[in-house]
Amino acid sequence: MRTINILDVENLLPDGWVERAKDLSNQLVGKSKEERVKIFKDNPIWQDLLVQLKQLSNNKCWYSEAQEVMSDMDVDHFRPKMEALQININGKKIVRDGYWWLAYDWKNYRLSSIYSNRLRKDKHSVDKQSYGKGSFFPLREGCNAATCIDEIDDEIILLLDPINPNDPDLLFFTEEGMAIPSVSEEEEPWNFQRANISIDLYHLNHTPLKEARQVVWNYCQRKIDDLREILRKAHRTSRDEERIANIRQDLREMISKNAEFSAVALACIEKNKIRMAA
Repeated sequence: MRTINILDVENLLPDGWVERAKDLSNQLVGKSKEERVKIFKDNPIWQDLLVQLKQLSNNKCWYSEAQEVMSDMDVDHFRPKMEALQININGKKIVRDGYWWLAYDWKNYRLSSIYSNRLRKDKHSVDKQSYGKGSFFPLREGCNAATCIDEIDDEIILLLDPINPNDPDLLFFTEEGMAIPSVSEEEEPWNFQRANISIDLYHLNHTPLKEARQVVWNYCQRKIDDLREILRKAHRTSRDEERIANIRQDLREMISKNAEFSAVALACIEKNKIRMAA
């Protein structure tokens, strides 16, 4: 996960989209849940922003950093529009009313792989549990859910949000491609819980995803090993200096926000304690 500047969407909105969204939002007021469902079904104009959201991440899912080239992407409503499922400390699911009043607010949209957004089992694993965000939007125990846009900032949410610049840093990765919390439960219990729950609800340890991350990690590690071998030389040639520059450039490209699984390359570089440009 890398930080996305959601405000950049504003300059990419199609002509007339904002006006149409406002009109549809007004139509939702005072309607029953069934009536809202029909409006959503007949007017899924969030799908019109798929290309624009892709532009902000170089076609990468905002949750997993995977580029989906052989399957669909979803425009995910970060705060679900139909219903919101809460996970309490006893593992029970509590259903709240959805954030229907944000259904046509582009700031509530996130670009998502279907494996992060929809409930799916990992067909490549013996684990039969379903993962994916679905309608889940858990809040901290005892926190009141917002009922209007003015109350959103009062919510204390569990899910990591890619548009929050503080959240992506709570994820780290292993050389096997596993997504793990970057903080310990003892030192930062709340952030550890947020990362753990997000890993499950965004299906960040889906087997093909782990395998793809491992490829990136291994490639990055080989580059780092080559760099260290050259740097250990007591006397380096001009050819060695050129190789050092080329390897560092390769690493910079791997950690670029446009690169697929750039956060994995960052984790590999951090674990190896290699000095790189921020």
